[in-house]
Amino acid sequence: MLCTLSRWMISRAEDTGKKLPRIVERHVRRCGVCGDLARSSASLSSRLRAERSAWLAKVPDFASGLDPEREASMSRARDAVVAAPAKPRRPWLALRPLPVAASLIVLAAAGIVLFRVIPREPAPTAEDRVAARAAFKTLTSAPEGLQGALDGAESSLDRERRILEKSVVSAVDFLQARLNIKIERKETAKSL
Repeated sequence: MLCTLSRWMISRAEDTGKKLPRIVERHVRRCGVCGDLARSSASLSSRLRAERSAWLAKVPDFASGLDPEREASMSRARDAVVAAPAKPRRPWLALRPLPVAASLIVLAAAGIVLFRVIPREPAPTAEDRVAARAAFKTLTSAPEGLQGALDGAESSLDRERRILEKSVVSAVDFLQARLNIKIERKETAKSL
């Protein structure tokens, strides 16, 4: 586990140019495999730079089909782009303030239109509030009537259970008649 983390940290340090943490440096001194990886990755960039010129010398020149003046100007432009330092990124608001301002104006206008065009429901009046409280009091003041109505209503789950019980009983009777076997069952307190 420590070797895996150390190898990852070695690779990360080589990619980012940061120094290795102390625990990884200690592990590299003690572990031969991780030490070899650290040494080879440290020398990798210099080896690649040394081999680049030899590798580029083997690449053949291809005619681009452009006139020599145009090709020379393109190579100068390409060299100028490569040599130019990278500009620091500015915040996205500073890059294009006009589109940002235009989008904010459009959003504000849309909000104003929505609040002006869509009609609002009027607030309940005092009479409506009194009527709502009276209706609520009638529901809560007579729980026995409400409970009786709820008890009287048949649950769809109870009905489904009874239908399934009848289906099982009829299937057992059919199998018993066809297969000539005796299946005993206990009678429930509630008759089917």
